[in-house]
Amino acid sequence: MKINDVLGLNSRNHLYTSVYNTRIGKKIANSKLKTKKVLRHEGVRVPKSYAVIRNQEDLERFDFLTLPNDFVIKPDNGLGGQGIIVVERGGMYAGEWVTSQGTVMNVEDLKLQIADILAGQYSMDDLADVAYVEERVRVHPVFAKYSYHGTPDIRVIVFNMVPVMSYVRLPTEESGGRANLFQGAAAVGIDMATGITTYGVHHAKPTDFFPGSRRKLSGIQIPQWDDVLETAIKAASSVGLGYMASDIVLQPDDDPEKPSTPMILEINAQPGLKIQIANRAGLRERLERIKGLKIKDAKHGIRIAKALFADPKLMEKGLGRKAVGAYEDVEVWGNNGERRVVRAKIDTGADSSSIDKTLAGELGLLDTDNFLYNTHFESALGRTMRQVVGIRYVMAGRKMKSRVSVAERSKVKYKMLIGKRDLKDFVIVVD
Repeated sequence: MKINDVLGLNSRNHLYTSVYNTRIGKKIANSKLKTKKVLRHEGVRVPKSYAVIRNQEDLERFDFLTLPNDFVIKPDNGLGGQGIIVVERGGMYAGEWVTSQGTVMNVEDLKLQIADILAGQYSMDDLADVAYVEERVRVHPVFAKYSYHGTPDIRVIVFNMVPVMSYVRLPTEESGGRANLFQGAAAVGIDMATGITTYGVHHAKPTDFFPGSRRKLSGIQIPQWDDVLETAIKAASSVGLGYMASDIVLQPDDDPEKPSTPMILEINAQPGLKIQIANRAGLRERLERIKGLKIKDAKHGIRIAKALFADPKLMEKGLGRKAVGAYEDVEVWGNNGERRVVRAKIDTGADSSSIDKTLAGELGLLDTDNFLYNTHFESALGRTMRQVVGIRYVMAGRKMKSRVSVAERSKVKYKMLIGKRDLKDFVIVVD
């Protein structure tokens, strides 16, 4: 990651949030209840609300025994995950509940917590606030091994209807089951092209494992990745924010055969910048690449994100694909036992590979028993007939068994050309 590619606090505020985010959009983002109302109206899924408590009278009237066994209490205008109570299950007796931290709370305990919220103890503006109770999103099975008594959320930063960067935040024992990095949660970057996790971070330092375990954080496939990205783009369009982050959770269906449901937990008009550490990539460079692009719809934005922001190392390591450049040294195995290293050109515009006729002859590739067939070949010089022969070679450490057309390449720099048919298991990286 180059220092010039990194987005800083001042650049974020002056170049993006103040320019691309409307005042109304910011006002909606600062209220979780307003966000839920707008998104629900636009057909974007959000967790179900059980109650909204605006004042002391509402608090005294509310019957806590009508709540299900698991739920979440939140401040409407909270900051940094403060003031949130996550209830995992009912307690031993009626009117008791057990939180994600293992604390047993009764009705009076919940009332005290909500009273603090109403008094503005957790408000970002230090003003009186509103409390609400919503459904608790269960942990998706994919994250079961990487979460401590809490639900991971997937943050996606969207700019100009293009998802530019993402990571998943994982609750830990230190964070008390909350997916909040300041409280000790872990985070893992996500490759935009594949939805596979890449680099782990804990307390802003790189880590390969989930805290307190030997479970590797890289290589996790995020379910329904395209649906997650589309949900983030729809949220940005619905609220009217050009640059924002969506925090998304996957609610698993009771039927394991059915797909989970991406839901927006909340949105952020001034998202934090630690996401760059988890992706080992700078936001500034990505944002500048898509500034001013005309995006037709969400699917168009997703296609652009996958094309521009794929992680080549992830493609090589996570998907079993090797990375190659525009030109590669290839070791060709001749039928006569000779092995020769040839500088080859990588050409995605060509369907098949080709080799110089003289070179092929020197390596015994033109022997009768290696001949496959003749084929017509179209080029800028017209239509010609070429021999197709079998070939074995090694490129980027991978053994290849293929076929090549034999061409007159004595006057060109590269004696071998690698076409699309031989590039299916590679990702091409051009510096």
